[in-house]
Amino acid sequence: MLLCNAQQGSKILIQANKASLDRDYKKAFNLYTDYIQINTNDFRGYFNRGTSAYNAKNYSSAIQDFTKTLQLNPIFMEAYYFRGQSFYHSKKYKAAISDYSYGLSKKPNNSSFLKLRADAYAASGQKDSALIDLNNAIATDKLSGDLYKRRAELKIKLNDIEGSLKDYNAVEKLIPSYKMVHYIKGKLYIQIKEIDFACEEFEKALKHKVVVADQLNEEYCSSH
Repeated sequence: MLLCNAQQGSKILIQANKASLDRDYKKAFNLYTDYIQINTNDFRGYFNRGTSAYNAKNYSSAIQDFTKTLQLNPIFMEAYYFRGQSFYHSKKYKAAISDYSYGLSKKPNNSSFLKLRADAYAASGQKDSALIDLNNAIATDKLSGDLYKRRAELKIKLNDIEGSLKDYNAVEKLIPSYKMVHYIKGKLYIQIKEIDFACEEFEKALKHKVVVADQLNEEYCSSH
């Protein structure tokens, strides 16, 4: 009987994993449910069903499954990651911060957890705490253009325009394909009344076919 259950469970798991890869998350969710009925104490069944719910944006169901995963395996970091994300998307920022903080207690320099906790801090209005996390994330991963971009956006909210410009300079070097950076930098230069620099950035943006730069270029630079 046990062997039969094991064979049946393995067969269901293969089908569930295939459905998940095919992005048929409803089918995957149902198949993982069948697997759990056979293997009630296997944390992987709950985790996989949780990721299916998460990918389907059913965050309340995902939270339940990730919580069960952690009851069965309290040190499974991926469950903290995805439960934190589920809390974040549910706008339960305090709970998200708690999960990310647990992950960071085990891996203090994990830039992914630092980045996510920074997002949760910022969304909950704790911008200074978000900035600390992004500073630490960048210290760990100095070549991540995404981290500099996130910090630049946060610095705008903190009214640190010059600091934001410095970060966007790093973004320009680290993500050459991100052409909107010139338009954004141009707008920031206008805020600090550096019109010549703004016009240079708008010109670069227009060369890269960033058409939204045309209006500000016309307004500030045509007769400049």
